[in-house]
This record gives sequence, structure tokens and C-alpha cells, in this order.
Amino acid sequence: MSKGRARGPLEPVGPLVERLLRRLGLDRRLEEQRVVAVWPEVVGPTVAAEAEATAVRDGVLFVDVASNVWLQELGLLRDRIVERLNARLGAPLVRKIVLSIARPPHPDAEGRASQVEGEEPHV
Repeated sequence: MSKGRARGPLEPVGPLVERLLRRLGLDRRLEEQRVVAVWPEVVGPTVAAEAEATAVRDGVLFVDVASNVWLQELGLLRDRIVERLNARLGAPLVRKIVLSIARPPHPDAEGRASQVEGEEPHV
């Protein structure tokens, strides 16, 4: 028998990776990232152009919206979007959506867009 060969039957990589992720406690985080990935598909291109899913933590989806109008509109559709996301994902991964107005980055001294976390915009 050659040295480089494994003994026993070969096993598909997918289930091995899934077990490893579960063992490391990363399976839930991976599922949560799927929520962000399917957001544009679930809400459609018009809404996705105005609202970006940014993160999921403990079943709470955080979405940055472009304006107050979109904040209000998506606020009215929030429960329906949660249902559609969970149906698309095949699991109740989202229990709540938190909407906030996306702050555009302000130009720095050289005119490039930059934003310092926690910094208030200059008025």
C-alpha cells in the first residue's frame, strides 16, 4: 500500500465541513450570513437598491436604508419580509428587522470619502 493513501472508505467533504463548523460553533454564523446574501433576491432589485442588509446577530437583521421614506415603507413591510426570508432560507433565522438610515461618508480634507466610526457629521 502506498504511503499517501488514507485507510477506509472516502467520505464526501460537505458533511465533514458541516460537522467541523458545528463543532466550532460557526454553523449559526454561517446561516446568518446566508440571510444577508439572499436579501436582494427576497426583496427584489428596487428595494435592494435602496436598502442593504448589513448583518444578523441573534436573529436580528440590521438593514441600512437610503431615506426616511424607505425607512417608513420597509417598517410597514417588516413582518412580511421576515416571513419571506425565513421561507426562502427554510429555517426561522430572522425574528426581527432593525432599520436605520445609512449615513453617507463625508469627504476628508483631500476630498475623498471617509468616515470615522462614532464621528458625527459636520453641519
